[in-house]
Amino acid sequence: MKKLISMTLVALMVVFTMTGCKKSYTIIVKSNNDAWGTVTGSGTYKEGETVTISAVPADGYYFISWNDGDKSNPRQIVVSGNAEYIATFSDTPDGGGNDTPGIIHNAVTDIDGNHYDAVKIGDQVWMAENLRTTHYADGTAIPGGENEFLTDICYPDPYYCINSDLDAIACGYFYNWPAAMHGAASSNTVPSGVQGVCPNGWHLPSDAEWTILTDYVSSQSEYTCDGISNNIAKALASIEGWATHEYDCVPGNDQTSNNATGFGAVPAGVYWLGNYRGFGGSTSFWSSTEKVNGIENAAYGRSLFLFNPGVSQYDTLRSGGLSVRCVRD
Repeated sequence: MKKLISMTLVALMVVFTMTGCKKSYTIIVKSNNDAWGTVTGSGTYKEGETVTISAVPADGYYFISWNDGDKSNPRQIVVSGNAEYIATFSDTPDGGGNDTPGIIHNAVTDIDGNHYDAVKIGDQVWMAENLRTTHYADGTAIPGGENEFLTDICYPDPYYCINSDLDAIACGYFYNWPAAMHGAASSNTVPSGVQGVCPNGWHLPSDAEWTILTDYVSSQSEYTCDGISNNIAKALASIEGWATHEYDCVPGNDQTSNNATGFGAVPAGVYWLGNYRGFGGSTSFWSSTEKVNGIENAAYGRSLFLFNPGVSQYDTLRSGGLSVRCVRD
């Protein structure tokens, strides 16, 4: 009898260990725009528990997908750790505007509450606007301010700056490479694995991911100019803001024919050696990839110029201020 009781107690202890002592995790469910749709499913759950999350669009709006690309709604997930799911709602059924297929309106919201459109180009989903957050996704403030960019001697401190002469919503903010990376190591993988300054569910693209974008656009005849594969700057450039240029197939010529991809690169210029430069004539974006065997403390980016039909791989000092575009995880 004692042996039977002992075995029963052991069995009860095993059951308790497998159920009552499991770890608990937090699941956060958000909407990219609370006016366009609501969500359910946030809470604290045990490891291994199956949870249903759902997205309910408001009248006249549509659910497109979750931030990881999954389109199931409602959706069941098995809890294995803390996680955040963001529902993307749109004002069009396909998530795009009538003029530019692939646009996802209000696809992501940063921690400061700024909303951004995104665009699907090939197999990638890119922000269609420049980042303009003053905090990392974990709530940490990024040092910086309006027209207060650190000088080059202050590298490697992270910093951002707002050029008060520009429309911040249209042009975004400028970040040095340490601010863009948020302490992460250089990466040239696909995906980069570097969230950096990007919102949850998005990451700073590697140089290799930029190459995937430009190679895809070059391979599509509708995005090239005069049938030349490397003439793709117009397809990525915004339809206004560029200075006028007489060359064919460049962003500064016939701007109304720019932006076939929906990427919408505005000529915000850069911060370089103590000054803002190039507004109206160029724009440059960071990657998560450092440059080795070259300029000390340099990293790669991509640049568009009003007079150049191509997209240039750009390497610059990490202390310079460039724009940031994020890619969906």
